[in-house]
Amino acid sequence: MASRFLTPSSSAEIRVSGIPSATTFRTPIRHSGESRNPRAPLRWNGRRWHVPALAGEASRRSWIPAFAGMTAFLLRPAWLVVLAALAAPAWSAESRGLAVEPATAGEPLPALLARALPRDPQVQTALAQLEIARERERQARSRLGPSLVASATRGGERAVELGRMLERHTDRAEAGLRWNLYNYGDDAAELAGAGRDTAAAVQELRRAREEAAERIATAAAELQRLDGLLPRALQRLDDVQRLVRQVQRQAELGKASDADAQQAQVSLLDAQIAHEQLLLDREGAQRRLAVLAGEPVGPLQPLAQDFAAGTGGADAAVPPDLAAAQPGVVSAAQLRAQAARERVRPVASVLAPRVDLEYRQRLSDRTSPALTTEQQNGWQLVARWELPLGGELPSRRRETQRRAEAAEAEAERTLRGVQADLVALGPREAASRRALAQLDDQVQRYDALLRAAALQFDAGRRTLAQLLQLHDARFNAQQRRADMAHQLRTAQLHRLALEGSLLQALQLASQED
Repeated sequence: MASRFLTPSSSAEIRVSGIPSATTFRTPIRHSGESRNPRAPLRWNGRRWHVPALAGEASRRSWIPAFAGMTAFLLRPAWLVVLAALAAPAWSAESRGLAVEPATAGEPLPALLARALPRDPQVQTALAQLEIARERERQARSRLGPSLVASATRGGERAVELGRMLERHTDRAEAGLRWNLYNYGDDAAELAGAGRDTAAAVQELRRAREEAAERIATAAAELQRLDGLLPRALQRLDDVQRLVRQVQRQAELGKASDADAQQAQVSLLDAQIAHEQLLLDREGAQRRLAVLAGEPVGPLQPLAQDFAAGTGGADAAVPPDLAAAQPGVVSAAQLRAQAARERVRPVASVLAPRVDLEYRQRLSDRTSPALTTEQQNGWQLVARWELPLGGELPSRRRETQRRAEAAEAEAERTLRGVQADLVALGPREAASRRALAQLDDQVQRYDALLRAAALQFDAGRRTLAQLLQLHDARFNAQQRRADMAHQLRTAQLHRLALEGSLLQALQLASQED
């Protein structure tokens, strides 16, 4: 983007676009036939390089070769890097007319999650399962108390009383209480198991909320990744468009070949396709986020690059202490195993009797003819042994044992799976952080190299193919950098969800009760 010219006028000028104003260089210029000016100032006034007038026609003839040598010196690669670094502010996104949204614009993600989580189907299912478990616990607790019994009897019978044949019609109503006093602790064991099931349902609800929050946050992170790439793709498209226009002007003047013009057009098509593909990807990501959230989603605030470290730490070399972290998925599996174990009864329970206390009170009795004796109320203590001859009770006990073993094995499988994922995520996060720092440095180097290469291309020291290759390489590095940042962020979200601390990291209440 630079051009230079010298005229035999009273000042020498070098035009270099993209250099900020008020930039001054000093270079020694010798004058023949006049007094020496040992350090003539070379100043950039915002549009051109300017050197104050030199007196005398002889001087004019003498400083022209001097400036020609000086410009050749300044167009060396080392000086081009210096000039490119000075031109960096002029190449920023704001000076190129690219939209740069403030970092605080948009809605915070926790506010969106607070509205979206209650509507999530997985959360609603887990909440319904929690209510089911609580109702079952109430049923198990009610078995420890007495039961109200009411009965009404109406019928007839033919009986012999005092040697006479009678036809008696019965119309009687009674009420009573029945209370189980002993069944070898079966009801207490069922109540304990139901309580464990309720606690497991609470952890399942917590797990459902964490998984739903992870899905929505991951979709928001994907949208943020595309939002970060779009200005880079637009910058690349703008750079290639300006380069195409420059090559076309040079081709019209005979300074560039038609092959260069065609190569520039091919690169422009590639930049346009990449930009349009990113626009389509962003639209798809926006729609996916709206479906997951259950509502149209506006602009969101950028997510943090590094979330708060969980209980295990990002670089943990050993499995974290899950007992301290209490992830929902592991806690739920362990509580279900405990509930199944509570329901396994000892062998003696198969042979133990069931002892019930019963109390009855007559409400009305219109039996005709009346009985010689009428019972007003009464109580009885009944012990029952029920031993199915087909082996139902031993089989039922063995069934509960196998259910407990299966639940314990499932809890162990869940625990090992979470530990394996956490152990793998630690080194992955550390490697992503290192790669992210390297990619940041690579992108910065590509920026400086491209600025220098643009000046070298104007000076004829770089070919068009080399310049286009640098543009493509920088955009590829920017893409890798965005992908690596997205990979790090999603890995952190998954780790926090596995540890059971995602809701806390996203500043959301647990809402487990």
